Amino acid sequence: MESASESNESRGAKAILQSPTVIFSLVLVTVYIIIGAIVGNFFQPLLSGSVILDLLVQCDAPTPIFPWTVLTAVFLHASILHIVSNVFFLLFFGFILEEQVSKSRWVTTFFITGLVGSLGFVGYDVLGYLLSGGTPTLDCAVGASGAVYGIMGTAVGLKVVLLLIFLLGLDIFAGGGGPAHLGGLVAGLILRRYWSLGGGSFRGI
Repeated sequence: MESASESNESRGAKAILQSPTVIFSLVLVTVYIIIGAIVGNFFQPLLSGSVILDLLVQCDAPTPIFPWTVLTAVFLHASILHIVSNVFFLLFFGFILEEQVSKSRWVTTFFITGLVGSLGFVGYDVLGYLLSGGTPTLDCAVGASGAVYGIMGTAVGLKVVLLLIFLLGLDIFAGGGGPAHLGGLVAGLILRRYWSLGGGSFRGI
């Protein structure tokens, strides 16, 4: 016979394991560990020059060399600090978003905003290419920051995001990822409005 406390604990553990925030955070960490193990560098795994990474990292010249990297790059991170910061904010704002949307919408938010963030990076590189008179340059990027900013925007709206940037020092242009961060944030705000979050009507802006 199962006690009430044991039953509550089992339900709590099951809820955590079914949480998209927890699942995606674990996926990001697992991918980082696997890549680090493959290349033999857990501190800065993307500096190894591995052929595997060449097929996964988003490199634009000015459009992506391999089109699938606009998605795969979302799950890669350049350093321990990079992965820790992204997972921290994903956990914090991901749980907030879970209180507002279904699991399927949470997952949709992550992928849409992550992809839009990657495409924002592409747009920035294309614009630079055109403004430079067609001078080709190779520009590479990785990280879930676009999706994280998208989760933030969808969960709390623009005013709160701007307040957090001011109070916590979150640099939306950090690491040269400004186009991806802005792209993810805008996509998140659009989803927030489309789903009428924030008290039944969009109050994020």
